[in-house]
Amino acid sequence: MPDPIQLFKPFICDEAIAATSDVLRSGWIGLGPRTEAFERAFADWLGARHAVATNSATAALRIALAAHGIGPGDEVITTPLTFVSTSHVIHYVGAEPVFCDVDAQTMNLDLGRAAELVGPRTRALIAVHYGGNPLDLVELRAFAAKHHLIVIDDAAHACGARFRGERVGAAGTACFSFHAVKNLPIGDGGMLVTDDAAVADRARRLRWMGIDRSTYARNGGSYQWEYDVPELGFKEHMNDIAAAIGLAQLPHVDAWNAKRREISARYVAAIADRDPTRARPVACTPGAESARHLCALLVADRDAVAERLRADGIGTGVHYKPNHLYAPYLAARRGPLPVAEAAWRKLISLPLHLLLSEADVGRVCDAIRRATGA
Repeated sequence: MPDPIQLFKPFICDEAIAATSDVLRSGWIGLGPRTEAFERAFADWLGARHAVATNSATAALRIALAAHGIGPGDEVITTPLTFVSTSHVIHYVGAEPVFCDVDAQTMNLDLGRAAELVGPRTRALIAVHYGGNPLDLVELRAFAAKHHLIVIDDAAHACGARFRGERVGAAGTACFSFHAVKNLPIGDGGMLVTDDAAVADRARRLRWMGIDRSTYARNGGSYQWEYDVPELGFKEHMNDIAAAIGLAQLPHVDAWNAKRREISARYVAAIADRDPTRARPVACTPGAESARHLCALLVADRDAVAERLRADGIGTGVHYKPNHLYAPYLAARRGPLPVAEAAWRKLISLPLHLLLSEADVGRVCDAIRRATGA
């Protein structure tokens, strides 16, 4: 039998491997010049004003909430159909998550339903761009303006995604993931981007214990030991090893995302003749260019389909079990979430990474046809 095909597999280019060696020989491997260079490069590539590098997207999200002043007594609307980090960070700052149902086609937040959840304590909305497919950014901004809400884009899946030509994260505040299997993989890490200088300044303190100047920023000063600690923070900054990988990988992201879209299109074509009640892709937002972190399908008898694919050596995943079904979030449910609860029992993610060969993609296409056949 051929080797199994993994759901995800990290890819690190040769330039990035060489860059790590340079950092290790440089004498500075913590928060330093390469982290600053990566922040500048990422902000320029995205079209954002400020970028603050962290050790994970979870840290970036927590810092984003805190930097915007979200805390105890506040409510934050978000989707239940996400990795638990999105929900956890709301608790980390002492606020309360309020789960909103998702759109049946895209699995993104249903803004019509979100309007019904806005109350006197609602301060913010975390908008998850599911699978790399952006929400309608025009509608999202109009919704936020109407209800006077802070929007934080959870763009962990959406590095390089666009809506009507604009990259997700180019405006407002957004958080990205550089986990080993994300679209810009560096092993782990995150980035907070914002067009608000005050938010960026506070984020830099919060990622480094609340200290007002990093060790590298103090290097060479007449009083290198001198700094202030105006507030409590955490140790959540990026290091120069990770940043060097990010700098080397960043120029390739658009081409890599294009390859992800090509592979996804072949998977979708493989089930094009299926009854949509049996198998259909999660749809993309009109006007959007997905980063295609995921190629997710909705299939009847999902567990049986997954088992058939496993028997053919095809790895699959489920993204995600709704967060409100986990113990810490049972109380966050304000009402029925029928779309999310029905969808997650049908969701299946197919292998999608840069190391898939033509033969691998063909194998997956053949297997998904067999697995979803009558």
